[in-house]
Amino acid sequence: MKVLVVGIGELGRQIAIDLSSRGHDVVAVDVDEEKCKALSSEADLEVVNRDATDPSLYEEIELSSFDVVIASTDRDEVNLFVAAVAKEYGVSSIIVVTRTAKASELIEMLGLAEVTFPSPTISAKLVVSYIEGKYGVLQLTKVLSGKYGVYSIEVDSGDRAVGMRIKELRENLPKDVMILAVFNGERFVEPDDELVIEPGYVIILLAPIGREEEIESALR
Repeated sequence: MKVLVVGIGELGRQIAIDLSSRGHDVVAVDVDEEKCKALSSEADLEVVNRDATDPSLYEEIELSSFDVVIASTDRDEVNLFVAAVAKEYGVSSIIVVTRTAKASELIEMLGLAEVTFPSPTISAKLVVSYIEGKYGVLQLTKVLSGKYGVYSIEVDSGDRAVGMRIKELRENLPKDVMILAVFNGERFVEPDDELVIEPGYVIILLAPIGREEEIESALR
């Protein structure tokens, strides 16, 4: 899959690295020269040091050849511009990270993006999982429409979650809670349905703020 990531702050950078490491053809764009140099040394991908609001950029990189465009700069107006340009070039999947609810509403109202992600609660892993088809648009729209936080819970030996498969754990959790990743003590692993939870595993979740007790009771 050919992916353009515009804006390589902390989130955009991690998205670009994760997608590149998974075999996708990634091009990253940012106006900050130092960020571009740093990313070039970290990952096997093409990095372009340009202003994303320069229309000539998109002809030069042949934007119409991309499958996915991710606008993740720190300015909503730039992200809106990138989404509009990608739409004009016929890119089928456009994803925008927004800083404000108003920007998200405007982008959705204009039909410029497939989905918008609120920057305070989003993670690179969730964006990558969405791109690879692990979450659907409707599911994400429902989950991200309220005020959510990212939580991590370490599983102890006496917890009921021990021995559960991820599929069973999802069935025990509230419907609006997402398992983003599992840390097995050495590395982060995908929360596949058949993964068995062991003591010491750390589960990373996206959940509504104030639902900590429900989550705890499902795991403990």
